[in-house]
Amino acid sequence: MGALNILYDSESYCVAEFPGDAGVELMDKQARRSVYLEGALAAQFRATFRDLFASGTIEEDVDEFLGRYGELPTQPIVLH
Repeated sequence: MGALNILYDSESYCVAEFPGDAGVELMDKQARRSVYLEGALAAQFRATFRDLFASGTIEEDVDEFLGRYGELPTQPIVLH
């Protein structure tokens, strides 16, 4: 498995990807939960996420967008 690329990191959320992998991991830091998005959902997420940054959005807007996925992160975040 390759190195992890952090696409976004705030006090509330982190979005990461693995090079060569079409999926995206969304971590909700407040809930200490994560979800791995793949397939059509990951593609839609990436497109909208990319558009947010292309429009010069601010952190609060990105966090609001990520909050829409609030029900999906169910995997506990565990530190090793």
